[in-house]
Amino acid sequence: MKKILAVLVILAVIITYFFAKNYIDDNLQAVDNTDDTKIVVEIPAGSSTNHIADILYENELIKDARIFKYYAKKIDADSKLKAGSFVLSKNMNAEELLNALIGGGSSGNTLNITIIEGLTLEETAKEISEQMDLNYDRLVEIMNDGQMFKDDMEFLKDYPYIDSLQGYLMPETYNVYINSSEEDVVRVLLNQFDKFYVDEIKPRLADSELSFEELINLASIVEKEALLDEERDEVAAVFLNRIDINMKLQSCATVNYAHGEWKERLTYEDIAIDSPYNTYVVEGLPPTPINSPGKVSIIASLEPADVDYLFFVAKGDGSHYFSRSYDEHIEAAGEYLD
Repeated sequence: MKKILAVLVILAVIITYFFAKNYIDDNLQAVDNTDDTKIVVEIPAGSSTNHIADILYENELIKDARIFKYYAKKIDADSKLKAGSFVLSKNMNAEELLNALIGGGSSGNTLNITIIEGLTLEETAKEISEQMDLNYDRLVEIMNDGQMFKDDMEFLKDYPYIDSLQGYLMPETYNVYINSSEEDVVRVLLNQFDKFYVDEIKPRLADSELSFEELINLASIVEKEALLDEERDEVAAVFLNRIDINMKLQSCATVNYAHGEWKERLTYEDIAIDSPYNTYVVEGLPPTPINSPGKVSIIASLEPADVDYLFFVAKGDGSHYFSRSYDEHIEAAGEYLD
């Protein structure tokens, strides 16, 4: 009887797999292979893959928006889609549509800008200013005025007292209109963060020991302390373990932020600075994020590794040696820092 049940379960899994595969394959095909009527579609600057899929579906260019989004992510195309005017048709399959959207619209009035992870508010403003020839001072002014966007962003509706947008300017490559204003570009970055907040952060917050603001603060530290994505959840765990036992965070990243410059090695004089961001002196997290972290660091801080490490030391190759005791940490530091 058990053998029969096992065989039936295996058959059910196989049938489900092939049904799902056929369903996906069918929905990636052209809506109508015989219809080459040209359809002009406008993709607004800053559109997410979700929004683009909805636009294509509304224009009857794809069969299923969810399958299109799944496929775009699977082939790593979702971060490459551009804004502009596109001439498309119903006889184009999903791959052809994505290639067209990656290639750029016929309007030719957009450009790509890249904001890397771990930039301060001022560094982000500088990058945007240089890449788009926009006014740096105006960008900084807008980025320090969260109230300007409080009616449009879910995270600002939930936390309306946030003023500085450092921590919430989502790192990403964006396709924006060439004639965008300073406010337009900041809004694009915030829209991307807000979507991530609604889809990924907010549903997980109830299971975290951190508040929303504490989460972004911690993620900003993890962003600077961990170079490798695969170590970010362990680095987050170290700081959370320290918080749990009332141990100071002792983060070099926060001290560097307090000094306004980055040093690989801190001196005793460096860690004596009088600043609320000096986590060698003050307890707990700093008062605000020290940069705008990327998605990986945020998720790592939401879902830290299940480890009891309290220390880590850089090994010189981008990775870290993690340890549980101070004696083990000192021994590792002697090996890797000499």
